[in-house]
Amino acid sequence: MIMLAAGVLLLAGCTLVGTEAANGTNNELLVIAHRGASAVEPEHTFRAYDQALEDGADYIEIDLRKTADNELIAMHDDTVDRTTDGKGLVENMTLMELKTLDAGEGQSVPSLEEILERYGDSVNYYIETRESDDGELIMEEDLLQLLERHRIPKRQVILQSFSEASVNALHDLNPALTLVQLLKKKEVEQLDADNLQDFQKKAVGVGIYAGMLDKSLVDLIQMNGLEVHAYYRGDEREWTEEMLRYNVDGIFSDDPAYLANIAEKQE
Repeated sequence: MIMLAAGVLLLAGCTLVGTEAANGTNNELLVIAHRGASAVEPEHTFRAYDQALEDGADYIEIDLRKTADNELIAMHDDTVDRTTDGKGLVENMTLMELKTLDAGEGQSVPSLEEILERYGDSVNYYIETRESDDGELIMEEDLLQLLERHRIPKRQVILQSFSEASVNALHDLNPALTLVQLLKKKEVEQLDADNLQDFQKKAVGVGIYAGMLDKSLVDLIQMNGLEVHAYYRGDEREWTEEMLRYNVDGIFSDDPAYLANIAEKQE
């Protein structure tokens, strides 16, 4: 069991806010920049995050990995092979070693510390945790301590994970956190009012692949007090208009400018 780290509860300075962090501006669709504006700039780089913010994204989404020297970095894959000019497992490399790699357009792999230092409380963060390859929880306390150290307001952070154990651990560390449970295909197929009510006890929403959503499922989830945040698998332009018709609450977009344009046309 994760032990409560000293100081973590600073983020709980307010009472439980439900969907405060997830409601964006005027309760409209949340535009979540998936790995930054990753369709037009190298993913998880400052170029991608800056472009996403310029394009009007409500949140920048950050996948977390942990290095050999226990630093949290922004990277989706467990290896550096796809997104840098290097090769190897992230967990076997130190932050200094990662910093020697080119993540595209001369950009380096950013640590979470660097991201928080750069943007501070001027942006909203949508951060994904994950278990180690051995199925261990390794980042929850460190993540909350970093958010505390940089004085990031709780209302500007959404935390998500495919790992229910991670979501549970985050909830135990601070019940006032805004959490989203990502769901895989089998879990979506098993959704009913009972397990949605279980999710609702700790999370404000669920993240589901767009290709598995239909209007009845979106309605079922929303009627049970949860938001629906849709993600893609490289098929954003195939599903976006349908997601907007279904009135999902948030969309993970590789190209926030494209999403904003489509959403405006459907208004």
